Amino acid sequence: MAWKDTERDKLRYHLRLTIGATMRLSQLLLLAPYPLTLVQRDCCSISSRGVQVIKIFRQLISIFVTIVTMTSQFVLFYVYPHLMYQPTVPIFIVILYYILSILQTMTVAVLMIGCEGRRTQYETYFETVLPLVKETFEQSDCQLTIWHRNTARAALVVYSTIAIILPIVTGAIIQTNAAVPYAMGHFISFVVSYLVLMQYYSVFVHLSSILRKLNERLTALVRGGLTPGGDAFMYIEQLRLLHVEVMEIAGGLNEKIGYVIIMIVVAIFASVNIELLELYQCVRLGVLSPTVIVMKFIFAAIEFSFYILIAYPNRLIQNENQRTLFMLHKTQRASNSADTNGSVIHYILQISNLRHIHQSCGMIPLDMKLITNVVAAITTIVVILIQFADFGL
Repeated sequence: MAWKDTERDKLRYHLRLTIGATMRLSQLLLLAPYPLTLVQRDCCSISSRGVQVIKIFRQLISIFVTIVTMTSQFVLFYVYPHLMYQPTVPIFIVILYYILSILQTMTVAVLMIGCEGRRTQYETYFETVLPLVKETFEQSDCQLTIWHRNTARAALVVYSTIAIILPIVTGAIIQTNAAVPYAMGHFISFVVSYLVLMQYYSVFVHLSSILRKLNERLTALVRGGLTPGGDAFMYIEQLRLLHVEVMEIAGGLNEKIGYVIIMIVVAIFASVNIELLELYQCVRLGVLSPTVIVMKFIFAAIEFSFYILIAYPNRLIQNENQRTLFMLHKTQRASNSADTNGSVIHYILQISNLRHIHQSCGMIPLDMKLITNVVAAITTIVVILIQFADFGL
């Protein structure tokens, strides 16, 4: 069997259907604490000494990987600078490279060395979301939920494949000893970024599936049918309270990992600008082969897709909230009791006042506005800097 014969293990199994694969791979690559009650359900049977040895070993590897990342960046800038940027590129591209390297190193250090310190956040999330899973466990998953779950798994496979191919392609193109620090510097930061964002994506996809099930329960009210027990007021209040819990979890996650999201967003922004600016410079000067030009464009597109991993699951939650509002407005009838209509109004105001949760530290929107803002910013900066470059500044 896939679970032990307890209700709690069944709930954990149901939660693992969406986020299990991402969590296991993250644990393997030191980007999620080990052990976790969701994945290692028998972790309590491991002796305390054994757990401490594993933790120390994982921490030492995390420190080593961080040092390797820093060393790779240092070697590239001071030994092989021609691999980082062409000698003819303007100084602002060189400055962007320095900013990007600092952000990548900080991201790797924070997410790998500080991984064990986030154990409480992971376990708190599992403990908070399991009661919601229990409330919706009896409802079957719709086709849209299954599709999003399979999409999350497919994205994990795609990004993992890219991470494996990346150093191979780098070595094939460079074909010198310099390929080692170049591949390590890009490979480690890429793996850290995509796995953390896949955790974020999987968790928010699961939260949106819970909201979808809550919306399915509103169908009876919209159609004017009888609710379980026949008490529409209590039925709406139950759904409202469950909705509050889901949105509090989503808002709490965006708040707790907001600084991590900001670092990744800024690093990707700098990286995409660098690739596009250097691509323009090298094409103009004719110093790159068509193969390298295509590879740079593909790599920029892959990094830009990280923004989708952030924005799309937030948009899923917003879509479910809009669907909820639409159905709640339709449930308001003169035939309802005053308490029922009052509960509906309370529910509507609750959703309307929770839109701020789709922000990172109150600064960066994490819904689809993130995509449009980034595209506008990249376009503006690239156009301005190209003008500077053309004038030799």
